[in-house]
Amino acid sequence: MSNCTKCDIILSDDNWLPSCQRKHYYICQPCHKKMNDKKNPYQNKQNLYINGKYVSRKDPRYKIFKPGHYKNINDAIFEQSEISNIKEGYVYVITNKAWPDWVKIGMAIDAEDRCNGYQTSSPHRDYILEHSVSSNNRRKSEQEAHTRAAKIAEEVNGEWFKLTVKQAIEVLDNLDEHRLGTTEEANTDTPKDKLQEQPIQEDLWTYTQNRKTA
Repeated sequence: MSNCTKCDIILSDDNWLPSCQRKHYYICQPCHKKMNDKKNPYQNKQNLYINGKYVSRKDPRYKIFKPGHYKNINDAIFEQSEISNIKEGYVYVITNKAWPDWVKIGMAIDAEDRCNGYQTSSPHRDYILEHSVSSNNRRKSEQEAHTRAAKIAEEVNGEWFKLTVKQAIEVLDNLDEHRLGTTEEANTDTPKDKLQEQPIQEDLWTYTQNRKTA
């Protein structure tokens, strides 16, 4: 019988990783996870990152924003508001002729408003909202769209994918939520319909029986 060298709990197969057992590393699974989180600060849920850069806990921003990973300061501000709790929204495809053959796939509560927000970063105001689909869970749909797009894109850079607009539109139109919703709407073979057909089937059965007894 052995104990964890960190918390002194009794080690067993339930809390002692096989890899640690083989190496005679006397540490329980929870303590092992905590140590790994400290070794890899990017995985520490108490850390704050803005634009990919670590924000020290002595930094005033750490006291303002809750821990997490944010693309920019605006996203960090947005996450503090109650609006961030809204799941519904849109997944969209945006292009800019400055980067031909590339599309951006993102999510927002309002796709047109998000596109207008991008225009401020271009002197030509040449961002184009190519397509958008509504979603009951925009974050989940965006993640699915990114996964699907990455499989067919020539290159991927964050939320930007090197593929055609047509391909990007097909990705959005075939998201599980959108596709299943379309299928359900198209499926008119409801139990009620089948019940309505039943008298006809019974009449045919009666007709066949009458033919046999005639």
